Amino acid sequence: MFQSEVVVPVIGGALAAAFRRVREEVAEKREQLVKQRAEQPTVAEFYKGRGVFITGGSGFLGRLLVEMLLRTCPDIGNVYLLLRPKKGESPQGRLQGLLNVPLFDRLRAEQPHALDKIVVLPGDITELGLGLSQEHRALLQREVSVVYHVAASVRFDDPFRKAVFTNLRSTREVVELARGMPQLKVLVHVSTAYTNINRDLIEERVYEPHLDWRQVIRMAEQTDPASLWAMDCLGPKLRDFHPNSYTFTKALAEKLIDDVASELPVVLVRPSIVTPTFRDPFPGWVDNLYGLGGVWAAGWKGLIRVTPGDGIVFDTVPADVVTKTTILASWARGRGISIRPLPDGAAPKGVEVVNATVGNEIGCSHRDMTWGLTEAGLANDLVFPGMIRDPKYQVVSNPIAYELLKFYHHILYGLVLDTAARITGRKPRAMKMYRIIEGAMEASLPFQLRQFKFELVNQRLLQILMHPADEDAYCIMEFFSVRDNLEKFKQWAVDSIRGVLVYALKEEDNPDKYRPQLERLRLLMKVYHGTMAAIAGIVVYCTIPL
Repeated sequence: MFQSEVVVPVIGGALAAAFRRVREEVAEKREQLVKQRAEQPTVAEFYKGRGVFITGGSGFLGRLLVEMLLRTCPDIGNVYLLLRPKKGESPQGRLQGLLNVPLFDRLRAEQPHALDKIVVLPGDITELGLGLSQEHRALLQREVSVVYHVAASVRFDDPFRKAVFTNLRSTREVVELARGMPQLKVLVHVSTAYTNINRDLIEERVYEPHLDWRQVIRMAEQTDPASLWAMDCLGPKLRDFHPNSYTFTKALAEKLIDDVASELPVVLVRPSIVTPTFRDPFPGWVDNLYGLGGVWAAGWKGLIRVTPGDGIVFDTVPADVVTKTTILASWARGRGISIRPLPDGAAPKGVEVVNATVGNEIGCSHRDMTWGLTEAGLANDLVFPGMIRDPKYQVVSNPIAYELLKFYHHILYGLVLDTAARITGRKPRAMKMYRIIEGAMEASLPFQLRQFKFELVNQRLLQILMHPADEDAYCIMEFFSVRDNLEKFKQWAVDSIRGVLVYALKEEDNPDKYRPQLERLRLLMKVYHGTMAAIAGIVVYCTIPL
């Protein structure tokens, strides 16, 4: 039950052959449509002179969207970002900090003046009218023809009203703003692939929710502040099958977008679990610990040693793959191209949906991480400061074994660390960290213990329909080769994990400097295991009568 098995990622063979066929099929269909594709404008030509409004431009995907639009569309018009004041800093002051990161280094080198096109507008997505002044509202409605609604709260534990205002009502306010844009070509709404996790196959369409989005907004607006606690208590009943307020409110927002599809040019993009960039602007960029990033960081720091699961493969999609898919979706809808027309040539009813996913087979599993820390020896290559022990990782499917191993590797070890901290006059922090980790893992269990399947038709069609000149900038097929061989897979793993540690945690990337520390930690762990075994032996000896 406690024996560790040799874990090897799924590489090559039938899996690689299947994805090779996908790449070949896309290439073949591109060739068949080459004349038709060449007659359409490129992405850069479509965006020439266009004003773009982006909510969520300060977030992970939002900043990548800004960078890629400015870098690949040199003649784009102004890019308007909605930013709120934060921690006493003005929106304009925040912009400098948001841009002063490695993400924009390539853009600065290739197009030094491109960042001058960014215009900051003070506002707040949780407020009516997005908190925009009348002057700025008129500016946007006069100058903008492409809108991206990317802003959202991805926290699973947000209070009911905050989640509704941030993820749902903000969508209504963006739609109201877009209604006043006479030049509007497309409104892109970025959702999540997990809005309908009660289904075995999540198709590229909007499903009817169990509640009306208008009533939910009204409920959040009219609830007395003193009674909000009651609304939070009712949350699980209101959510029905949704595990948290995030997927619940995002599902309602999808229906809102679907309801306005007959009057506005809208398209809906659903990313799955977003991971560091695969290629653009460089491999490994990430600025947060959401999704698997937090698990990777905690595992590499030695915080997490064991996790529940049985080999489930997560649909993990690199952030640049999501960004390219999102821009292509805006280009297609903005040009009036139906991504998937009906057999009679007519456009489908409702909003067109693109699942920005990659398929479960090519995603990442906890067992891949086990491989990285054991068989592949990545722990020796990726050594960073702040480790509390040498990194190891084990996936346990037996719930009893998991609880026992969790007690030994997490709770007991945390108590030992906190006791040592108190003895040496330092502040104990280990158990606090483990409580946070336990809460995060509990919240993510609905996504860890079930295999989801996503339809990928529209994403593949976008890859086929793009202009031949856009293939270098917007083709995502290269990512579908990472499991062709072990070398490619290992490089992807190294880039992703290094990105989390260097860019999200801002750790010093100097393995040679910290490798001796890793050896000391390994020695200390041997002492820990030996001490625990000795204590257990003494307890057994003293309690069992001879």
